[in-house]
Amino acid sequence: MFIGEAPGRLGADATEMPFHGDRAGDNFEELLDCVGISRAELFITNAVLCNPKDDKGNNATPNTEEVRNCSSFLKEQIDLVDPYIVVTLGSSALKATSYIQSHDLTLQKAVQTKNTWYGRLLIPFYHPGQRAMLHRSFANQRSDYQFLLEEIRRFTTGKRPVYGKTKPIVTDIAKMILALNGGTSYFALHKLFYLIELSFLEKFGTRLTGAYFIRQKNGPYCTDLHLTKLKRAIQNLQIGKKGAAVMLGLPKTLFDEGRLPKEETKFIVQKVVEEFGNKTDAQIKKRVYLTKPMKKILKHEQKNNPMYNAPIRFDLVD
Repeated sequence: MFIGEAPGRLGADATEMPFHGDRAGDNFEELLDCVGISRAELFITNAVLCNPKDDKGNNATPNTEEVRNCSSFLKEQIDLVDPYIVVTLGSSALKATSYIQSHDLTLQKAVQTKNTWYGRLLIPFYHPGQRAMLHRSFANQRSDYQFLLEEIRRFTTGKRPVYGKTKPIVTDIAKMILALNGGTSYFALHKLFYLIELSFLEKFGTRLTGAYFIRQKNGPYCTDLHLTKLKRAIQNLQIGKKGAAVMLGLPKTLFDEGRLPKEETKFIVQKVVEEFGNKTDAQIKKRVYLTKPMKKILKHEQKNNPMYNAPIRFDLVD
């Protein structure tokens, strides 16, 4: 179930179909199409059910009183449809849900996160209108919808078994990253590992591990570092949460540096961790997107559909 802000003057107010007929509707339908979600699978409504216009008859943002007054209608719709996943589009829609069951989520901090709310999952997204694109680009919004698709698949198919093992060299490098960097987000671990693999290739002309990397919505993902595989490979792996982020760590006595046989390997790992280990996830992501393999993918995606789950080709490095 998607909850928007209010019917647009040129959109639902004219077409009687939420998010259809105006620019926001075009963007919304394109975002759905990018990841293969059909409108037929969704129930779409708004926090406010009539179009709030300004003095000139243009669209206006619904005020607090209007959102609160309509919250009982929204609650009734949610109870009738009974969706497992509720996606809010914009801050007004997110605020409307707090009148049904209290929460302190804000759009900026909670975007693309799943939150337990009113017996279901609440996932905040930005609005697909052009003004919102200034705060969250179309490319980032495509990633949001890919995130949603994955949650839909988890709900409809259940958890899939994970096969295979993490390669010993990958395990040892992951241990070294965690030992050098202390608490590391699972997100950052994949990006640091990618930068290590790329740095080694650029310096020595050969791959370090040959691990398989794919392009996911937030950048490179190493299949050998799948969390289930990693837990099997590192028995004393410490896993926690920091906000919405999964954090990883090691007991101080677990890492044996002698298991990395090549000094050049240790040098590259240390260099990357020293340079990027203390960066935020957003800063690491930005650095990753500036590398040649990722720039090649992004250039292709400007003219074509997203290449989610496509292999990242390290042979693109000169």
